[in-house]
Amino acid sequence: MNAPLHAFPPYWDGVDRSYIPPAELRISPSLRLHQGEAVEVDPITFSVIRYALMNANFEHSRLIQRLSVSPIVMLSRDFQASVMLEDGELAFLGPNIQYFSNAQSLTVKWILEHRSDSPGIAPGDIFLCNDPFIGAPHQQDTSLVHPVFVDGELFCWIGNTLHYADVGGVAPGSFCLAATDAWHDPTAFPAIELVDAGVIRRDVEEAFIRQSRVRSSVLMDLRAAVASIQTTARQVGALIAQYGPDRVKAVMRRTVDAGEALFTERLSHVPDGAWSARGYVEASVPGDWGIYRYQINIEKRGDTLYVDNLGSDPQAGCINITFVAFSGAVLTAIIQAIAPDLAGAYGGPHRRVVFRPESGLLNCAEYPAAVSSSGAVTSEMNINLATHAVARMLASGDEEARGRILGAPEPAFYACVYMGTDAQGVPFVCPASDNMIGSSGGMPGQDGVDAGGHYWMPGGISENVEQVEATYPLLYLYRRFQPGGHDGAGRHRGGLGLVQAITPWAAGQFGFALATNEGFVRANGVLGGNPGGRGYTRVLAGSSLRARFAAGEIPSSIDGLGGTEEVVDPKSVGLAVNVDDGVFEWSGAATGGFGDPLLRDPLACQKDVSEGLHDAKIARAAYGVVLRAAGEDGEWILDVEATRVERRRLAEARLGRPLSADFPDGAQADAGGLVRREGRWRCGCCDTDLGPSSGNYKLKTEQRSLGIDSFAPGFESPHPSLASQMELRMFLCGGCGVRLDTEITRKSDGLLHDMRVTD
Repeated sequence: MNAPLHAFPPYWDGVDRSYIPPAELRISPSLRLHQGEAVEVDPITFSVIRYALMNANFEHSRLIQRLSVSPIVMLSRDFQASVMLEDGELAFLGPNIQYFSNAQSLTVKWILEHRSDSPGIAPGDIFLCNDPFIGAPHQQDTSLVHPVFVDGELFCWIGNTLHYADVGGVAPGSFCLAATDAWHDPTAFPAIELVDAGVIRRDVEEAFIRQSRVRSSVLMDLRAAVASIQTTARQVGALIAQYGPDRVKAVMRRTVDAGEALFTERLSHVPDGAWSARGYVEASVPGDWGIYRYQINIEKRGDTLYVDNLGSDPQAGCINITFVAFSGAVLTAIIQAIAPDLAGAYGGPHRRVVFRPESGLLNCAEYPAAVSSSGAVTSEMNINLATHAVARMLASGDEEARGRILGAPEPAFYACVYMGTDAQGVPFVCPASDNMIGSSGGMPGQDGVDAGGHYWMPGGISENVEQVEATYPLLYLYRRFQPGGHDGAGRHRGGLGLVQAITPWAAGQFGFALATNEGFVRANGVLGGNPGGRGYTRVLAGSSLRARFAAGEIPSSIDGLGGTEEVVDPKSVGLAVNVDDGVFEWSGAATGGFGDPLLRDPLACQKDVSEGLHDAKIARAAYGVVLRAAGEDGEWILDVEATRVERRRLAEARLGRPLSADFPDGAQADAGGLVRREGRWRCGCCDTDLGPSSGNYKLKTEQRSLGIDSFAPGFESPHPSLASQMELRMFLCGGCGVRLDTEITRKSDGLLHDMRVTD
């Protein structure tokens, strides 16, 4: 009897383990791939073809957006489009969800290996795949891929991935928080033929649509995806007919090669070494009170990056992701920091990133793990951690490399999915896109952007309040910036997110299919910055809201509305909101800061207070900046000498003793925190030696730890049993007291050696 393929050694075939393509694809010899390439293409023709391909892909994105009916696609831009070479290598990516960057490529490679023999790959075919173990970040992110043939040879592929509003599973919206395995998740379709020779197969289309609670919406979005991909294929076909297949292919391949060369050159500004980041989430399913760790490690050797997930906990509950989401998260952080100016031509950089994951861990789960909730609760955590690991890598390089550090994004999307019936009893499902408003983290040289969106989804926007109210039985009380506080403080602060309150309005029933209420903050600051904030959901029952309306008042806070505040667990499903007197408030978190807050330019604090982003008490407590009110116009005056004294006092307080060197001021502060000089880690402010750059500089710092919920006002937890297991570790320069780094960590976990330079 033949041994199964997955027995030993392990095969990454997309069945029991995620699909990871082999070095050489195993393709049926009956399928002819176009291999031609023009030797010479003049520069003008090269540019015309290159930008025609890029614009065809951009137009693909715009057409999807115009034809779809779901706000998730129309407004949030929760989709992606790409052009790939004949073997699935990425040539052009659109300006939409960046962690979909390799989803279609992996799908194409799997199809070449598993469908080229049966049923075969032919002109006019379109394959559908939403299998997370092959090429979908989660089941809602369904890919279509379309081969383009020239003279009987497979020339290239056109692909798109859309987030469909509901594709089945145990929860409306298909974010199945209660799922413990694949059988509670939506059905996963390995690549199947949706369109045969240009004609939609009704049997496949109906099988896919049948899973959904909102079939008409999903059907129209699916038809929009088909029409868009066929239109783009015709545009690319016309370009090939005009310039010839060999010239077009030469431009595609050389564009990919040029991207690889640019990426390699920029990587040369970073020494060889290894960098890590870890983070934590609570509750693998509703009712679970465990805490779980994710870790991402990046090693640079020469012109190649090697990535693994060692240190992550074993897969559990609904908080898993498969290889496609893990690798997409890491590639997003790497590319957007090092080569964002390639305008989507990312296939070349992808060649220089080699993944060596351990299967069966939270961020590379094995079948039958539940993964449908990943787009709300775990993919973003891995993007956040990858951004931290890349930031540490770039911080180890020269000034050009350090200038490319990105602020870390929010560690969750903080999505809500509302469900219920309207006044006529008609059911609805509303996957809210409000947190597309998001925020961006602090970075070298600039603050994060308030309500600045997410760098991994540059085209996304939030729905207008009026549009949501016109579509669903909801009424918004307010949507505004979070008040600025200790969360996100830094030399360059993180951006402020949003807070909003909503009440059911003309609804028959109303509740949450998905809600989160974090037990502790997750968003680490970068290289000494304060952590970001905590995403939360608050629900009131029996409020006085209707009476306040009747009195002509519009409340600007849910505090003071009376009633009873419901207990909202870290992950909640089926949470009901009373349609007569219920109201809820939820917030996405502020992002983490960059660098020690006590090094912030006092004039920047003065400006923030003047603009109402935070008050003078926060300026003093978080930043050590003393401001005096002057005049009737409310002008704030900076007290320079009091600020100098206060900053030294705060540095000594957190160090627990007098400083042995002056706290940095002026030009000293410009050097920042941790730096690498002549093969050694040093404090950039007072030049304290922190050991060889191959060692763990943290061992040479003064380490201080605080319970995460007692670190500062605003970090308090609604779930003390969770917060009590976590702490904020601070790594301080023993000379000048500057905070060089921070880490939110489980108290029982040891010290992480997260920066190691080996050259």
